[in-house]
Parts: sequence; structure tokens; C-alpha cells
Amino acid sequence: MMKKQRIGATLLVGAMILSLAGCGNNKAKSYSKYVKLGEYKGLEYTMDIAEVTDDQVQSRLDSFVTGLKETEEITDRAVEDGDIVNIDYVGTMDGEEFDGGSAEGTDLTIGSGSLIDGFEEGLIGHDIGEKVSLDLTFPDPYDNNPDYSGKDVNFAVTINSISVENVPELTDELVKENTDYDTIDAYKTSIRDEIADQNKTTAENNAKREVFDKAVANSEISGYDEEEVKKLIDEEFDNFKQTADSYASYGYSYEDVLSMNGFTSEDALKEGITDYVKEYLNQKMVLYCIADVEGIKVTSEETDKEIQDMMDIYSVDKKEDIIKYYGEEYFEVKLLTDKVMDFLMESAVEVESTEEDTEAEDTTEAADEEDTEEETTEAVTEESSEEDTTEEGSEEETTEKETDKDSEETTTTEEENSEETTEEASTEAE
Repeated sequence: MMKKQRIGATLLVGAMILSLAGCGNNKAKSYSKYVKLGEYKGLEYTMDIAEVTDDQVQSRLDSFVTGLKETEEITDRAVEDGDIVNIDYVGTMDGEEFDGGSAEGTDLTIGSGSLIDGFEEGLIGHDIGEKVSLDLTFPDPYDNNPDYSGKDVNFAVTINSISVENVPELTDELVKENTDYDTIDAYKTSIRDEIADQNKTTAENNAKREVFDKAVANSEISGYDEEEVKKLIDEEFDNFKQTADSYASYGYSYEDVLSMNGFTSEDALKEGITDYVKEYLNQKMVLYCIADVEGIKVTSEETDKEIQDMMDIYSVDKKEDIIKYYGEEYFEVKLLTDKVMDFLMESAVEVESTEEDTEAEDTTEAADEEDTEEETTEAVTEESSEEDTTEEGSEEETTEKETDKDSEETTTTEEENSEETTEEASTEAE
């Protein structure tokens, strides 16, 4: 899920490019009547490449080993702490079954703390096929369902199976069998190099973003094409409403979705969308004006190649599917952004970071982390897009992967409906 500061937009190296169909024509627009370009050559930037830490390397190693774990079914003993048990259960209050209190064939890790106190512990020591009666009490308060707070409940549980996950030991042999390297040390070196390359790319993109943002800030924007503004706002608002409707299946009201995205009312949402549509247009107009002055162009052959490359990578057969989802001008703007960014960097001047810059970066990172914890408008829009493209077949996979690649944002994957139902039925405590 992405940040609310980027409503419905993907940040492509400093330019907010809306991944919406119908944003404009294929050909570059002239925004010169709204834009007076300021200084955009010789702008200063900092190149802060993060150091690779031992913890980062170890985390990659841990993930590598965990990814090779194997599940082993246990048949000769009772349930123990840490086991994965597959269970059926029926929950009753005052002798009556209640909504969300029953499930079949659900996996539960003992000791995970997923369920209310006493449920997991109550299964320890019991055997496969055994039926266990658990007399428990819901927490008070119980955020998942306040109506159940403090109420007594009984769960009739049947243990279907027991299994454990075996994580292999990290050895040279394990590395050799599962990577292109012969030893742990060689693999660690490759991990360190990979992270270093990623950090360098991130720093370069941040530098481009810094330069382009300064070019935009130095320019004077006197107005907008009101028809384009209205169209973008309407599309964003409609996307939000559609996704809010989809959240109803998870028990969220429209007001809940507004709140999750940091908006106190629909008027606040509209104001937020308007602000960021204009921010996007500020960047887009400056982008096109610089390209026009400097004779930077994108050819149809280049856009065709970009589309074909994406089709090849994500095994999409129809060019129309990709264009329909991203919009006709998406690829032109993406390629134009790359070219303009490269042009600006040719004359840009690298300067050393100051202590003030570092403090500002720390503040920005802290704000980013706080925003990441929120479910935000762009994430909601992204999920809506995923649902809309389900009928397009492989288009959905293309969208998800390309969004990850372009934005380099960490996305939060929504649980599938079956998992959501299981968790609610399992009375999972947040």
C-alpha cells in the first residue's frame, strides 16, 4: 500500500504519472501558456548512498534459509507448542452458534497468538482425531467485534492433523545446491554487492527527483486546463468510491475507508485529490515544457518497444490490454520522464550533504514510516484496479508487477477472502 501523498499516482523518478486510462492524447501537449520555466540547468543535488549493514545481509540469508523450509506431517505424538494444526471448530455462546465462530480445515500455528487466550494452549497435549471442548472468554474490550467483549464462549475443536516446519541449516552445501555460489562467504558477498547496487540506484533516483523537483519549484504555474483537472479528479474520486464499495465485503463502511486513508470527510477527500492532481499537473507541465524547449522527443518506435518489452516480461498477449489499463499516454510520459531526467542530470552539480540535509532526510524517513502504517488512497486505488483487471486475465499480474517495479514501494498484499473469513471465524485478536 502506498502513501496518501501520492493519490492514484506512481512516482516515476520525480514526476507523478497517473496510471489512468484517458489522461490525454498520445501526442505531447503544449502547456506553455500555463508555465514560465525557471532555472533548470546546473541545479545542485546530493548523492547519499546508504551503507550496506551486516544486519541487512543476515536478513537476506535468513530469508534464503526460511524459503527452503519443508513441512513435515507428524503422526506419532500429541500437539506441542510451535506445531501447525489443521482443525475444524464450532463456537457457541449460550448454547447457540454465532457468526464468525466456526470454520473447517483451517491451519493454526500453536503459540502464534492468533486466537483468543486459551484457544491455542488448550490444544496442546491432544492427539490427532481428538475432539476438544474449550470453555473460554473473549477479551474485554474485543476490538474485532465489540459485541463479544467479555462474553463466555465454547469452542468444540476437532484436530485433523499435525505438522511442523523444518528450516535447514545454512551450510556451504545448501548454498551450492540452491544458488550460483559454492560457499556461504561467496553468497554473502553477492548479497552485499546486490544491496549496494540497489542503494546506489536508490540514491541516483533520489538525486534525479531532487533536481526535477527544483526545476518545478523554480517554474511559475499560472493555471491549468480546467477540463483536464476535472477529468482527473472525477476519475480519482470514482476509483476511490468503487474501491470503498469493494471494502464492504470486509465489513468496512465508506466512512471507515475514508478514515483509513486519513480523511475526515468526503469533502476532505475531494480537497486532497484536487491538491495532488494539481501537483501532478505541475510536474507534468514542466516536464513537457522542458522537453519542448530542449527538443527532447519520444518516438512511436520507442513506445512500441516499451510496450512490447512489458508484454514479453509479463507474458501478456494483447497490446490493447496493457494500453487499456495504463492509459494511452502513460508510456510516452514514462519515456519522456527518463529522457528529461537524464538531460537535467547532465548539467546538474553534485554537492556534499550538510548536517541540515541529513536531519531533513531523517525527518522525511520518519514521516514515510508513519504513512506506511496507514492504509492509503493510492493503495485503495491499486486494489480497485486489481479487481477491475481480474476479467482481463493476465493483465492483473502485469499491473501488480509493473507497479512494484516503477514505484519501488513496498506493497501490502490483501489477504484472500478465504483467509479473511478464516481469521474472522477464528476470532483473531488484533
